[in-house]
Amino acid sequence: MKTVLFDLGGVLINWNDDWLYDEISSQMGKPFNEIKSKFNDNLCSLFESKINESEFWDIVLGSNNDIDKKIISKTFLKKSSINTKFLTFAKSLQNHGHSIGILSNLTPETSTNVQKHLLKEFDYHFYSNLLQMSKPNPEIYEHVCDQISSQNILFIDDKQENLDVAKLFDMETILFTSDDYESGLIEEKILNFLN
Repeated sequence: MKTVLFDLGGVLINWNDDWLYDEISSQMGKPFNEIKSKFNDNLCSLFESKINESEFWDIVLGSNNDIDKKIISKTFLKKSSINTKFLTFAKSLQNHGHSIGILSNLTPETSTNVQKHLLKEFDYHFYSNLLQMSKPNPEIYEHVCDQISSQNILFIDDKQENLDVAKLFDMETILFTSDDYESGLIEEKILNFLN
């Protein structure tokens, strides 16, 4: 039995972090780069439900900021869309006796915007906001390996740093890029893993 795990944003859901960064820049009236390191330093706490979006922005911008506190979830709702073709492909893998799962970093607010009913057939659901663990922290991969009986796990993500840690837990990995997806290479690599 082999298991294929999929990330959501940037993989099963069409999403690009730059869309969010641009939205933040335009609201702040200054380049996102000015806050990028503070933003990234506190993102895990948001993904792990340790703070909410409003608290996150108070930490990143200071408490007198006037940014829309829901900018992350609103932008996600406005710009993201399901990659229906790839989702259908993912679900088809179950027909051949394989298990499939989701391993995704979600903020508590964004989590409510994900169309979970489209994902209910997946055998495993690992969401950072519910587990209070997030990629690329090793403990989430440890948890995943404890929950999945199969030793053969393939993980598909659009961020190399998330895959690098997965490899330490003997997972096979594929970096999802739109070019490799459009050319059919991603699906080909998945099928090669399963054969």
